[in-house]
Amino acid sequence: MSVLRPLDKLPGLNTATVLLVGSEDALLQQLADSMLKEDCASELRVHLAKALPLPSNVNRPRIDLIVFVINLHSKYSLQHVEESMHHVDASFFLGRVCFLGTGGGRLSNHHGAASGAHAADLCWPRTWCLSPESAVFAEDL
Repeated sequence: MSVLRPLDKLPGLNTATVLLVGSEDALLQQLADSMLKEDCASELRVHLAKALPLPSNVNRPRIDLIVFVINLHSKYSLQHVEESMHHVDASFFLGRVCFLGTGGGRLSNHHGAASGAHAADLCWPRTWCLSPESAVFAEDL
């Protein structure tokens, strides 16, 4: 088990590797399938993980972007992401990490542990990025 660092390996030519981290397998798989369907000039590789750290593996590709997927109705989803973040090097958070909140459209309580107030607290009106660029409004996404 190791900490993920952004510059551990050299980049591949015309290749990007995205790591999706979240506790809901079906949602991660659906997101990965959607990403892979899009046409792009480069090769896109998508890897899925329930949590970090990843097993130490010499053959693991360089990871260009980590997407933490958080279910707004589950406090356990947020806890898994918080625990996983400890296994990511701080320099990764400068433009190589993003957080994706799911379930914000339905604020009912039928999916489990988080209360409606908890889900509402996590529905931010803007998406902020950790770069010098300005914030992106959620309506523009």
